[in-house]
Amino acid sequence: MKKNWKWSTMLSMVIIAALALSACGGKSGESGNGAAGEKVNLTFTVWGDVNASANEQKLADEFNKAHPDIQVKFEPIPSEGYGTKLTTSLAAGQAPDVFLIGEGDYFKYVEKGVVEPLDDYLSKDSDFSLDIFQKDLIDNMNINGKQYYLPKDFNPLALWYNKRMFDEAGLEYPSDDWTWDQLIETSKKLTKKEGNKYTEFGFNAGKWEYPIYTYLWDHGTDIANEDGTQAEGFMNGEKTVAAIEKYVALSQGEDRVSPTPQDAETLGGDSSMFMTDKLAMMVTGRWVKTDLDKSDVEYGSALIPTGEDGTRTSIIASAGWAINANGKHKQEAYELLKWLSGTEAQKLRSENGKVLPATVTELEEVKANEVADKPVIEMMDYAKKPVTLRSTHGPIFVEEFTKAMEKILLKQQDVKGALDEAAKNVDSKIK
Repeated sequence: MKKNWKWSTMLSMVIIAALALSACGGKSGESGNGAAGEKVNLTFTVWGDVNASANEQKLADEFNKAHPDIQVKFEPIPSEGYGTKLTTSLAAGQAPDVFLIGEGDYFKYVEKGVVEPLDDYLSKDSDFSLDIFQKDLIDNMNINGKQYYLPKDFNPLALWYNKRMFDEAGLEYPSDDWTWDQLIETSKKLTKKEGNKYTEFGFNAGKWEYPIYTYLWDHGTDIANEDGTQAEGFMNGEKTVAAIEKYVALSQGEDRVSPTPQDAETLGGDSSMFMTDKLAMMVTGRWVKTDLDKSDVEYGSALIPTGEDGTRTSIIASAGWAINANGKHKQEAYELLKWLSGTEAQKLRSENGKVLPATVTELEEVKANEVADKPVIEMMDYAKKPVTLRSTHGPIFVEEFTKAMEKILLKQQDVKGALDEAAKNVDSKIK
């Protein structure tokens, strides 16, 4: 899932205010119940609108029926304004009792002290076990030895292709043994021009960092060292520079096979282009099915291609439920957290086929019955952690790398110069 990184600075500015409220919240496990017989009121939120979050509303209704002493209210926040709204509510001491965080921000929220550790609650709860969840997801949500999140769902990145465009070009669909070079060669055959104007593109080499990470990893390089403490020699290393030059060439020059960022914006983004037969291939997550299935596009999914040495990688985009560290009813919030992450919730969300269940048993059932999107599930086996899941400094790497890619794609700076500057800025900020 694509994330909004722009509000991390704002969160840092308001964290003092948020922490000042901690004295008002109970200690770990404290209920904060009022007079006997009074209901505890809780709120929880996700990004999206009410129509897109029908499952969460249903879960809230069922929770209220099963817990007569607790009243839960679901308050979704539009995706584009989620970070800003959540930040503001944390500063004002009005944040929801339970909120959803994307994998790219796990470290950041923990560092700021606004997420309640779950270990004490879990140790006292003999009826609930983390063993029901996919181990990789739980490990990603364990920060510095403590469990801070429980999974909502997840989606691995995969290659999605427009069958109609392949059929019209008389080309075979992507196969499991495809390399990136084969993808590029096929993209050339799928790209069309009318005069000097491009009308169809073979592949989207955009500025979203997740597909770029897979491309870099498959070419033997990364934007950071393994523990996310150094950019110099990685973000601007020889392999990275060479790989980015090759990647950028896909959307620049007379032989380009990808829309420029301006093209994509004008044409409504990669999903819109894909659904209107203007884009043949893209690397993205399974959440795209929500829109694809509403259109008449004929599509398929495939494994992300390999590098020359056979390396194949992906990223698991996930979302985790968190308890507000400054909430007044944290024990009740923990009960809600379990409800939203548990087996029945996982079944409900996976029924529409757009997300994958985070629980082991339910995912095995999907694997047994899935045919069309089997490659998407298989990409789980090739998942690698981006720097945001390896280090508290992750957002710094993302911010500077994104700035560099924008300059490069807009032809404001050459690849080497932009990455040198970005690496220097990252290491300076870390120090």
